[in-house]
Amino acid sequence: MSLTPRRTPPTVPRRGPRRPVMPAPAALPTRIVPAMIRRTAACLRLIAALALSAGLAACAARAPTPSAAARARIVTDGYFRIAASPAPRETIGLPYRDWLPPGRPRAVVLALHGFEDSRNAWSTLGPVLAAHGIAVYAPDQRGFGAAPGRGRWPGTAALVSDARQMAAILHRRDPFIPLTLMGESMGGAVAIIVAAAGDPAISSYVAIAPAVWGAATFTLPLHWVVAAAGTLAPRLRLTGRSLHLRLSDNLAALRALAADPLTLHAAPLGMLAGMVRMMGAAQRDCARLAAPRVLLMYGGHDDVIPPHATAACWRAIPRGARATLAWYPADDHLMLLDHERRTPIGDILSFLRHKRRPLPSAAATDAMIFLAEH
Repeated sequence: MSLTPRRTPPTVPRRGPRRPVMPAPAALPTRIVPAMIRRTAACLRLIAALALSAGLAACAARAPTPSAAARARIVTDGYFRIAASPAPRETIGLPYRDWLPPGRPRAVVLALHGFEDSRNAWSTLGPVLAAHGIAVYAPDQRGFGAAPGRGRWPGTAALVSDARQMAAILHRRDPFIPLTLMGESMGGAVAIIVAAAGDPAISSYVAIAPAVWGAATFTLPLHWVVAAAGTLAPRLRLTGRSLHLRLSDNLAALRALAADPLTLHAAPLGMLAGMVRMMGAAQRDCARLAAPRVLLMYGGHDDVIPPHATAACWRAIPRGARATLAWYPADDHLMLLDHERRTPIGDILSFLRHKRRPLPSAAATDAMIFLAEH
């Protein structure tokens, strides 16, 4: 039996041999495709959402440009002189603000700000703690505020080393006063990493909306993009203006933050990529929070760190750990600026003053509800 070759229609001229027909790939389940799309979209939001400028874009448009007089009013109470890791023979000075009680403090807090923020992040909490006998020292972390290397990512190891050195300085001043390492967002990630390894100078830790959304939650292609970003386009700047994130419900405080000359706007992509790597390290170290006394706080309206990332961190904490989980359904990422900040501030104060007393609010109970829902 002979086969008659198929003729090509006259309207479609033949331009060579026919390509073999590839078998169609197996269709993904209908539930998986939307999940992949949602996860990829969420990861794309992360790149810009990390920056404070994503939430401050609208506020910055209405905030006045900082004048020379405003820059002259930057408050600096002192400097931490520390070794410039990884070059220990060189020293750098990290400027700080402090809020001190009139007499000998009952406790000391080393407070670390978030990404693109500065020492002024603690201008609300600092006076409250000082009024209750607790000294607060809030430095500009390296790469931010007026610290050396502004606008350049110093690396996770450097930020962690800086925190340890500053804690050692404060501990040496009075070894009998308990020292707490407190951090917000990026600063909370630093606190978790330090807490996981332990530090003899630090008695307890407080992580407020800690940045624990690491690259492990990325889809594989975007993971490659983030990993290569610091090398291929380290100076590219993302503002996140189209995201319309809400960092706090306190617009006046956000406008002041946007106008603060110490605030870093539109951080380069290289810094964001470094921040993603740090968040991955903090997320992994949640599983090592076995020994230290730590308070982990998260808001129900946090538009920056997604609930599943925080829930993953909390679930990874070993059983029997001295960790207090606190969820605030009404609060945002920058909960210390919120109009409803009295509740988390009251819990922080209680945690610092009473080692064994439960939090005065319902946040610990609400945390169990949060975990059940996520």
